[in-house]
Amino acid sequence: MAAWTAGARSGAGAAPPALPTVLTPPPPPLSQDRGPTAPYEPFLSHAPPPQDSYISVETNTGEYRLIVRLPGFSRDSITVSTRKRRILHVVADSWEPNGGHFEQRISFGYDAMLAQVRAEFDGEHLQVIVPRRVSPLTYWGARE
Repeated sequence: MAAWTAGARSGAGAAPPALPTVLTPPPPPLSQDRGPTAPYEPFLSHAPPPQDSYISVETNTGEYRLIVRLPGFSRDSITVSTRKRRILHVVADSWEPNGGHFEQRISFGYDAMLAQVRAEFDGEHLQVIVPRRVSPLTYWGARE
């Protein structure tokens, strides 16, 4: 018969890493927040992203793979950066008449290696690959 103790069950180490979470971006500033100003043409548009843009996250044993659909954006207008070693920030801006602004932050668990992020853009889809640290599996079998 197996004898289990709290120490034996928790001996596997830390809890499993959290799955990536897509965070909602802050709303754009409203014009009434600024007080009276002279009329001007805004430099950066706070237009919403195209309605057919999206982000999906796939989880594999060795990596996280993000697929971001960015129709109407060019490679030069996309920025991928990391923050606080746990957040991936994707920003895209298009200054075309029907352009828009896309911004998403994705939070990762402790196993994501954000210093080794790779990204590719094919003109419509941005693919971001975040390698994962391989953690050894520890199995606590039955003791007799």
